[in-house]
Amino acid sequence: MEDVRLHTRKAVPRLVALTLLIGLSVAGNAQAVTLFSENFEGYASFPNYDPFLDPVNSGIAQISEGANEVWYGARFETPDNGSINDDLAIQKFGGFLTTNNTHTGRVEDDAGMLFKIDTTGLSSVNLSFDWRTFLTTTNDRFVVGYHVGPIAGFGTCSGEGEAGCFADLRTSLPWYTDQNDLNPTATGNWTQLLRASQSNSWTNQSYTLGNDANNQSEVWITFWMDNGEGDYAKFDNVLVTAVPEADTYAMLLAGLGLVGYTVSRRKRTLG
Repeated sequence: MEDVRLHTRKAVPRLVALTLLIGLSVAGNAQAVTLFSENFEGYASFPNYDPFLDPVNSGIAQISEGANEVWYGARFETPDNGSINDDLAIQKFGGFLTTNNTHTGRVEDDAGMLFKIDTTGLSSVNLSFDWRTFLTTTNDRFVVGYHVGPIAGFGTCSGEGEAGCFADLRTSLPWYTDQNDLNPTATGNWTQLLRASQSNSWTNQSYTLGNDANNQSEVWITFWMDNGEGDYAKFDNVLVTAVPEADTYAMLLAGLGLVGYTVSRRKRTLG
């Protein structure tokens, strides 16, 4: 009987240690998956000029035109004029004499472009992108953030700029309680990641979304321009990644293995 107990005492820490090693091995090999990637480089046609001598493809990003992903368009505050689609474009050059002369998304006049991701079974959602503004004035702000859950205003959208790709969110899902204010109060409908003014050079931003964005069937991420008729916010190289939650479980498994080993060792010492 003593031999059995001795064998068990030896086997338990070995098993716990093996569990620890397996957990650490799985967690160490965690690989982020790409949920969304857009650089607008598929665009080849820029038939319009807005402003003068600045070639653009007017309207929301469309797959048939060269977009990689499905984009939606929305109005967040009362514009000076025009439709949502009038205030969206893909610009041929990010800006002369800047670090980005590739194609970029562009928004103005309280309109924005959004996309939807599914984070079911995923965590550690990370958003990265490049951005700059152009011709901005005192009250203009480039705003980036996300909303968790469905947005009722949108319909069926295949990424071709059909009616279901657009929604007026000014009253149904407003961003701020006091629109067009220089220092507005957030409603809580959206989680704001960035609110920035003038930047005539390109900047890279990276954010890890909150835990509320983990394991969700719908998370909406948006880029929009607060105010800014004829003043532009540009964005490019949009990338969203996340980590499978199995990796979180592996870390937990490794932690439990470490605790188990400590307890087992303590029992042997007391015995």
